[in-house]
Amino acid sequence: MWKDERGADTIPLKLVVYLAIMGIIILMVAMGLKNAQPPMNTAIIDRQMEKLKSSIEIMQTGYSRPISDPQASTGNIRSFELVLPDSLEYISFGVDPDPDNNGILNDKPPGLITDDGDVVYVKLRNTGKILVKLDDNVHIREGVLIDGRWNINEPHQGVVLTGNSQSVIFELVNDGGNVYTISHLTDDFNAYINPDTDGSLPHGVLLATSPVLIPADNETAAMVSVQIIDNTGKNVKSEGHLINLTSNKGYLSNNQIITSYYGSGSVLITSDELGLGVITARSPGLHEGTTEIVFTMNSVTVEFNEWIKYSPGKGDPSELIADFYISHNGEYGVILTGWGTEAHWPLQEGWPIGRIEVDGMVVGEREVDSGSRIDVPSGKIMLEEGVHTIRVTMTNDLNIPLIGDRNLFVEKIEFL
Repeated sequence: MWKDERGADTIPLKLVVYLAIMGIIILMVAMGLKNAQPPMNTAIIDRQMEKLKSSIEIMQTGYSRPISDPQASTGNIRSFELVLPDSLEYISFGVDPDPDNNGILNDKPPGLITDDGDVVYVKLRNTGKILVKLDDNVHIREGVLIDGRWNINEPHQGVVLTGNSQSVIFELVNDGGNVYTISHLTDDFNAYINPDTDGSLPHGVLLATSPVLIPADNETAAMVSVQIIDNTGKNVKSEGHLINLTSNKGYLSNNQIITSYYGSGSVLITSDELGLGVITARSPGLHEGTTEIVFTMNSVTVEFNEWIKYSPGKGDPSELIADFYISHNGEYGVILTGWGTEAHWPLQEGWPIGRIEVDGMVVGEREVDSGSRIDVPSGKIMLEEGVHTIRVTMTNDLNIPLIGDRNLFVEKIEFL
C-alpha cells in the first residue's frame, strides 16, 4: 500500500525550532524577573527610610528617660511598621554590621572603629549597601530588657533586623550625660559601636559607591570612593598611595587613584550592561577593598498631573494616554502615584479604581484609597525595547449631586 511520508522528516525539525523558541522566551522572562526586583525593592526601602529618618530626627527634641531612675516615665517613643522585601539581607540601625563585606554578620571585631549610631544601613540581595545618614545628634543603641525596663545593651551595639516585615520601637533615654535612641528589641548579633577607638598605620582600603544602584544607560554615573584605613577601620591621612581599581562590569572613569592628603580619592563608574558590578581596590602593602553596585533597567516616569472625572463612555476627561520609551527588554513593576475623591452609595461604596493598560494589555486595576498623595503598586509587565503606549482610566465613576463625586487624580506612572 502506498503511503505519503513527505512530512515525516520535518516533524523533528519543527519540534526543535519550537523548543528553541520556548527556551528563549523562558530565558527572557527569567532575566526580566531577576533584573526587575532590585529597583522595585530599593524604591520601597527608600520611601520608608525617608519617613524613618525624619521621624527619628524629630523625636530627638522630646523627653529622654533617665535610665538610672527606675521610676522615671517612658521617654519619647516612635514605632515603625517596616515593610521589608524578601530580598532583604539586613537592615541595621546605628552601625554597619558587615564592614568587611564578607556577608557574615557575626564576625565583627569589638575593636573596629564605627559610626556613632547616626546611620542606618540596608542590604538587599544582589545590591550594594544603602546608607541613610542621620543627624549627628542621633545615637541609636540596641536595647535590652532588664527587670521590665529597657536599658542600653552593654557593650554598646547597633540593632540588626534580618527577617521579613516587622515593627520596631525606639525610645529616647539618657545616661546623665548623653542622649540615646534605644530599640525595644535585642538581636542575636554583636554589632559593636566603638566611635572613640584610636587607630595607627595604614592597613587597608575601604571602598564604597554612591548611589549603590544606577540605570545601565551609559550616562548615569555613580561615585566610587576609596579611603585608606588602619587595622581598626579608622580613616588614615596618607597622601600619595597608588590604588588600582577594577570592575567586572561597567566603565571606570579612571583605573587608578593617587590618594589625597586625607588618604582618599574617587572616580566615576557608568554602564550599559545590566547586572551586579563588583569593584575591587588594590594597593601594594594594603589589604584590598571591594564594593558592589547594581546596574538596573532604566526606570521610566510618565507625568500626567491630571484628573480623570468619568469612566469611559460617560464623559470627558475619561482617559489619559501617552507614549513612552523603554531602553531594555525585561519585566517592569508599575506604580501609580496620585489620589482620589471618595463617594458613597449603596452597593457602590469606595474610592476610585485606576485601570492601567500598556499597548492594549491590562497591567492592573487598583483602588486608590486616599485623599492625599499615595503610591499604588499596579502590577508588572514584560516590555521590549522601543516605544509603548499607556492608557489610564477610572472604572467605577460615581457622581450623585449633593451626595458625592468620585474622581481620580493621576500625578504619574512609574515603570521600575
